[in-house]
Amino acid sequence: MIKTLIVSSLFITPAFVQISTDAQGHTHFTRHKVQVEKKVALVNNQPIVTIAINQIPKEPTKQDINRWVHNACIKYSVDEKLVHAIIKAESTYRTEAVSNKGAVGLMQLMPATAERFGVEDRKNAKQNIEGGVRFLRFLMDTFKDKKLAVAGYNAGEHAVQRHNNSIPPYPETIVYVDRVMTEYAKG
Repeated sequence: MIKTLIVSSLFITPAFVQISTDAQGHTHFTRHKVQVEKKVALVNNQPIVTIAINQIPKEPTKQDINRWVHNACIKYSVDEKLVHAIIKAESTYRTEAVSNKGAVGLMQLMPATAERFGVEDRKNAKQNIEGGVRFLRFLMDTFKDKKLAVAGYNAGEHAVQRHNNSIPPYPETIVYVDRVMTEYAKG
């Protein structure tokens, strides 16, 4: 009777519900997605089954993202509005964004940039923001100019340096700097 009520309520409620059964046969309900890994090993010619249930991290909320941006900006003394403008230009706030060049996440970190600025998991939104803000702080310190820092974020600091510390004449970078600075001006 109880299971019937619970199951029937699942069809009324639009929220996601995961149903799982543990090794003892107990049924568990959760609103969090879980990943179940089943491994079979032979010990003395007997199969031993281990099951690991790992909660899949929930998609961060807008409040989570804003809090992480705020905290990273305070930590590294970076203009929060500029970081939001870069996130909007880079990923339009899509945490799972992946570019055709391999940049990942909200702030579109490349593998070398992520490693350089201490990001272990580019797909982790909090780490991605932290690494992106650290990179932007480095660019601000290097160029002492917001537009050049933004150009460096897009094309790399070496491209800005190769072009006599000016915005590289790459169409993508010119459009990118204009887009970020326009969004930044909106505040």
